[in-house]
Amino acid sequence: MRKSFKTPYVVLPILLGCCFFIYFISSGQYPWLKSFSLDIASEITGILIVVFSIDRVIAIDQENQRRKLEAVAFLQLRRPLRRHFYLFFNMFKAAIAEKPDKNYQTVVDLFDHTFFEELAFLDFSKPAPVLGAIEADWSDYLLRECSQFKDSLNRTMEKYCLFLQPELIELMEEVINSPFLWIVFNAPVIRQFSAKKNTSNSYNLLARQEIRDLLKEYIQLITALLEQYNQRVPEDKQIKISDELWAKEVLPKIGSGRI
Repeated sequence: MRKSFKTPYVVLPILLGCCFFIYFISSGQYPWLKSFSLDIASEITGILIVVFSIDRVIAIDQENQRRKLEAVAFLQLRRPLRRHFYLFFNMFKAAIAEKPDKNYQTVVDLFDHTFFEELAFLDFSKPAPVLGAIEADWSDYLLRECSQFKDSLNRTMEKYCLFLQPELIELMEEVINSPFLWIVFNAPVIRQFSAKKNTSNSYNLLARQEIRDLLKEYIQLITALLEQYNQRVPEDKQIKISDELWAKEVLPKIGSGRI
């Protein structure tokens, strides 16, 4: 309820009660008082209906405006969300020996048991599918993409926090503060420590089940965010899996990052 309409909702019912009180206690000696109190009660009831109607119209308009701004906020997240989803798709594609016999249609379809098991075979020291003259391995690629995604979420929350639902803000904060992201941002230190014990050149950040469990928790948050996004944008703006992503000419190639 709007603050400007709180006073009428308090004062008018009190006045209405007073009118009914006067109406019932008035004796037959003062018929005009009964008639007057009844007329005033009718006027107050009419005013209450008008105030309530105006309040509802304004509330509906405000909610529509909030939803429009919320949709704008999600549309601004389209590119970061799509890049982040493609990051994990590319990791999976590079880690598998062959495409699974499965029809991938929605983003949820990607993150099954096979996804997390196959990522245990991704060599993070191998070249990542980075466009341009920049050379980067999978470890650098993961770190950069996660950092950019986190920054995008922070900017969106700062700009549109007044128009986002509390549960959406909470979801974004969980993503930002995910333990998996902490692992990713500290991966260079972890890699240096692992290099002292590992005589080979390969490096797999997700070799340990504990880290893959953290990834699974993170993916659940990302999936929830992707679903919220797809529910709030037009169908042509939704993030989906296309068959083109599996094409041989589209980097990375299947198995190109497999240990």
